[in-house]
Amino acid sequence: MSNDYETARAERAPALDDFQASLAKNGAQFIQVHLPDINGNFRTKIAPFKISSQGEAVNCNFFCTAPGEGAPLLEPLFPAEVSNETNGFPNMRGLIDPATVRQHEWAPEWASAIVDSFEIGGRRNPLDLRGIIARHEQRATDLGYEVKFALEYEFGIFEIDEEKMRAGRYRDLKPWGHGDINYSLMRSKGFQAFFAELIRRLKGVGITLAAVTTEYGYGMYEYALGPKSPLEAADDAVRAKIVLQELCLEHGLTATFMARFQPLGTHSASGAHHHQSLWKDGRNVTATGENQLSAVGRHYLGGLLQHLPASHLAFRPNINSYRRFDRGAWSPTTIGWGHEDRTKSIRAITIPSEPAARFEHRVPGSDINPYLSVAMMLAAGLDGIEKRLDPDAIADRELPDTLEGSIALFEKDAFVTEALGAGFQAHYAASRHFEAAAFKAWLDRHITDFEFQRYFAGL
Repeated sequence: MSNDYETARAERAPALDDFQASLAKNGAQFIQVHLPDINGNFRTKIAPFKISSQGEAVNCNFFCTAPGEGAPLLEPLFPAEVSNETNGFPNMRGLIDPATVRQHEWAPEWASAIVDSFEIGGRRNPLDLRGIIARHEQRATDLGYEVKFALEYEFGIFEIDEEKMRAGRYRDLKPWGHGDINYSLMRSKGFQAFFAELIRRLKGVGITLAAVTTEYGYGMYEYALGPKSPLEAADDAVRAKIVLQELCLEHGLTATFMARFQPLGTHSASGAHHHQSLWKDGRNVTATGENQLSAVGRHYLGGLLQHLPASHLAFRPNINSYRRFDRGAWSPTTIGWGHEDRTKSIRAITIPSEPAARFEHRVPGSDINPYLSVAMMLAAGLDGIEKRLDPDAIADRELPDTLEGSIALFEKDAFVTEALGAGFQAHYAASRHFEAAAFKAWLDRHITDFEFQRYFAGL
């Protein structure tokens, strides 16, 4: 009897074999094989060029990995059913998705691809978010719609100082550029050439970089990616980060997607706004005119709002995420929406033209796992369509302002269970409990500056 893995392998084998022949003929000598981890980063192995239709081995630990490999507590893995002392930290099956195979135009000896994961018995790994997004894409198709996503990221670029970085002194790194002005061409030496090269490289792996700007803050920049299907948009988001980070290294720089690295109360924090639109028969059906949403657009918006509290953990998943919780800095703290309103969680954009109509979800920070954030938004919007939810009937209310508060809403919610599966829901909640506990453990081991300044001479 065939299983998910055998079925996928049979379907993908002809395309994978074709890529093996054609890319080798075109000069590919090496390949980067990417696996998205639980935090939304690629875990990558480099190998002599080979695209195998026989599958790959996938390390289960990458579904249980803490950010920064558990620094500064040196606890890299959180306890999980998929990988632990009892089962011996096993591998599972992997299979390259042919749609993700790329030859790098700027370095044609290199290719890259993204793998999907399957349990040893052949079932699709329930922790594999690419499979979850694909399921909701099919759901949208069954409803008669195509949903497009485009992500924009704010991030920081700093000059590398290896001694400081090895010591964990990231706050002492020097920002790249001398100014803090928005939309400036004069921020840093080589700014235009650097980002022109980034545009070329992203185009060389099939990613459209729609625009790049400087942002409000030293070392702060932003890029916006072009719209694609939900799964392609999530793939592009992670791939673009790694291309940027590789380019930075070549220039003695390093990029960070930490949600807030600027001191609190100064400059911008780093967001990752998600733009989404609804299409039918090749036409954008999100709106019918200026400040006029279509019926299906309103229902999709209703779903985004209805499920925003339970989904919030996907958009602010880390301790540092809540340093960006600031309505005054256009990082929303409630579930409201408005036309062209950057202070709201959802900004409805209906200008300059009907094809450009879309929703901008402004809650996520740049520290998100884009596979998870896209999956949650897509599932929520489709639920709104199916249930014909009215956005104006959903009362505006505060979102949780702590990681623990967001976990509490996420881990027991029936919509989350339906959207992600009970297994992923429990697993991801456990990963965030691990984050909260790690921060508390670190605080318990340190006397803070607050304590010294308040009590050393004050008592």
